[in-house]
Parts: sequence; C-alpha cells; structure tokens
Amino acid sequence: MSSCRTLNNKVDSMKNLKGYRFRIYPNEAQKRFFIETFGCVRFIYNYFLKLDTAERTSEEVITPASLKRDYPFLKKTDSLALANAKRNLDRAFQNYYQQRSGYPKLKNKSSAWQSYTTNNQNGTVRIEDGYLKLPKLKEKIQICEHRKITGKIKSVTISAKNNEEFYASILCVETIDKFEKTGKKIRLSFDEHQLVKQAKYRAEVIEPIQQTKGRLEFLQRKLKVKARVARKQNRVLADCKNYQKQKKQYDKLLTHLNNQIKDYLNHLSIFYIKEYDVIEIVEPEDRSCAKDDLFTSNEWHQLTRLLKYKAQWYGKEIQIINCQNI
Repeated sequence: MSSCRTLNNKVDSMKNLKGYRFRIYPNEAQKRFFIETFGCVRFIYNYFLKLDTAERTSEEVITPASLKRDYPFLKKTDSLALANAKRNLDRAFQNYYQQRSGYPKLKNKSSAWQSYTTNNQNGTVRIEDGYLKLPKLKEKIQICEHRKITGKIKSVTISAKNNEEFYASILCVETIDKFEKTGKKIRLSFDEHQLVKQAKYRAEVIEPIQQTKGRLEFLQRKLKVKARVARKQNRVLADCKNYQKQKKQYDKLLTHLNNQIKDYLNHLSIFYIKEYDVIEIVEPEDRSCAKDDLFTSNEWHQLTRLLKYKAQWYGKEIQIINCQNI
C-alpha cells in the first residue's frame, strides 16, 4: 500500500545509542580475570541487596570502594564494574518501587550467563587491529569484529555462557543518517509459519530455521528417553555422561536456532524500515501455540521492538493497531 505523503529526499542525521555484540576469544589468564570479575560484581550486587532498609538509608554511606577495606579481593577487579553493579541494583529497586518489576533477586553463581559492565574513560575501552582493550587487562583480547564501529564507545558489557563462550556488547554514541522517504505504507500482521504474512525471505531463511527446529525436536525426544531410563535406574542425570553429551549438543543447536531467528528478525526489520515510511503493526490475537508453529507471539514482539527503535533512528513512523478494530 502506498500513501499520499509527499516524498522528501533530504537525509537528516541524529546521534543515538547503538549496540554491537561480538564474540571474543580470551586466553586462559583473561578467562580467569573475567570469572573473578563476575564473582566480584555478583558479590557487590548481593551485598547491597541484603542490606536492610535502615543500613541502606543510614548517614554512613557505604560504597563499593569503601568495601575494599574489608574485602581486599575486590581490589583486583575493575572498580567501574563494581560501581555499575551497585548502579544496576539501584535501578532494579527504582523499578520495583515504581511497580515496573518484582523485588530484586540475588545473583546466582550457578546461572548459565554471567556478566559485568565497564565504562570507556579516555580510550580505556577500544578496538585495535582485531583486538579489544579493556581496563585492568594488560593484554588485548582477540575479537571477531564482523561490523565496524563508527561511533564513540560509551561502555562495554562482557558476558559468558557457562564460562566457555565469551561476548562483548559495546554501547556507542553514533551519528545515524535517516533513510530517504519512499512515500509507501504497509500493514504487518502475525503469521505463525513465516512470522509476517507475505514476508520476503521465505525460502532462504525460513527453511533453514525449519530444519534446525526439526533437528532440535529430535534431540529433545532423545533427551527425554535418556532421562526416563536414568530415572528407572535411579541414576543422577549429572552423572550420566551420554545424557550430558547429548545435552551439550542440544544446547549448542538451541543457540544456533536463536541466532538464526535473530538474524531473520534483523533482516525483516531493516527491510521494512528502508522500504516504507509508515508501518502499521497489527497486534496479534491471544492464541495457544500449535505444535507445527514455527514462530510464536514472542518473536512477533521482538520484531515489533526492533521496528520501533529502528523507526526512531531512521525517521520512519510506527502505528500500532488493535486487531479488534480492523
């Protein structure tokens, strides 16, 4: 569908916060530093969370820096990471008091994902010749920079899955040029088989996602059988090597599927933002997920989120439509 809006070929620009996520490959010493830092920021978060209200509001101000006197191990890590852990807790309490979220929970060492955030101060965080420089680390870390960063680095979050896969999420202040106006308008609605009705990426993206999901369902069935056999034999799953080996394959394939879906969402969102000035998004009806559904309302909400902030970046318009009003 096309609109009657006048075409405007003037391209404006504005500064926005833009994030990049890269895989990093630390050596053993760097891995140990990251794991220790994860522990320290987790300690700071939990320490201040466990303080009662009287201690938190007392005249004596307790800060992450002041805790280093009683807990010397905190001196080994990045002080900005500790400060950001406290700031994250303050934000969590603010969201709780404003009824935007539940009461903050303790950080758990056994969680699959661990992370910490540090800030860039006069070039302490930078990328040079395929390597990432971070505060407190003398050696640079190998980074898979699949996209060039053009803005100024504001902060970086180092995260790890099971302390095996490491990532750097870099937040930048970047000047983003708005897309030229096309004068076109479109209405998008949910489709459980290709996410968006009449999507443009059917064969080249949907079929690989279907294949991965089919393989994932097959591995899931095998895991259930192995778990059932282990229970009959009164064995603990943590001690079942074949089960754990299969579980690792399943987790690896699940990560691959999630990455395929993210890539598809990014392709779809940037395509519609480039091609259309006005995008009407029809809110889907509440429905139970069928077994043969490739996509759910969760992916639809992710696509909506991408479209909203990219429309703001590139000077396009998003309109939300209730399905009952159609």
